Amino acid sequence: MPTRAEKPSADGNRSSLSKALSLMVIIAERGQNGMTLSAAAKRADIHVATAHRLLTSLVEEDFLNFDPYTKRYCLGLMPYEIVTRAGHDLEFLVLRKTLHPILERAQAEVSGIVCMSVESRGEALCVDLVEGQSDILVNTLKVGARRPLGAGAASLALLAVRGEAEREAIIRKESERYLKYGRLTADIVRAACASLARDGFVLNDAVIIPDIGAVAVPVFAQGAVVCAVSVTNTISRLYPERRREIARVLTQAVRAAGFQTLDVA
Repeated sequence: MPTRAEKPSADGNRSSLSKALSLMVIIAERGQNGMTLSAAAKRADIHVATAHRLLTSLVEEDFLNFDPYTKRYCLGLMPYEIVTRAGHDLEFLVLRKTLHPILERAQAEVSGIVCMSVESRGEALCVDLVEGQSDILVNTLKVGARRPLGAGAASLALLAVRGEAEREAIIRKESERYLKYGRLTADIVRAACASLARDGFVLNDAVIIPDIGAVAVPVFAQGAVVCAVSVTNTISRLYPERRREIARVLTQAVRAAGFQTLDVA
């Protein structure tokens, strides 16, 4: 019967960075109460000596603080400094929290993968994904992924709402990057953007991943675009009438949350 010291563990297969981050998250969850070395090591399933070495490094870099009197670690200054430096991007967390339950209900109704993207530093940043019970096996977009404006349905919607001159300048700037995304070209992006005024939504017609398409609508608050939401599915499930139905579901969902959208044709 193996003792605890002999118990097989995945600890050795994890990088030092992975272990350090795990420790920091565990300690952060305890708030101002913090944790002792032994408690943190046990919770993270890391040997005490290894945990002590990693925690010491985190303290030296101000990610954690160590109180020599209570022998407890708590969150240091650096995580707050990083958050401060993020600036405008923090608003996306509030938006995600507001819309996530709405997007969950929309996904349950239309299936597929629901994505929410925002514009960040001239690119489309994916801030939320709702997959539900989707059977789509191919999806390269993850939370935190960035794409040039125009590459992907939600990204297309963010681009399409721009004024014509600004939109064209962005397309010209990103034209070389588009070529890295399947069959995407600047002309395809232009045509997809033009459909927004006519249909009230944009379509990625399986130009990035074969047989995988997506429908997206831009979302507004007080007249300014704040994000775009999309539904990804196989192109066979995105026949013309179904596209409009999906766009209407997305539109109704975000309007119910107090946001504005374009009318779907």
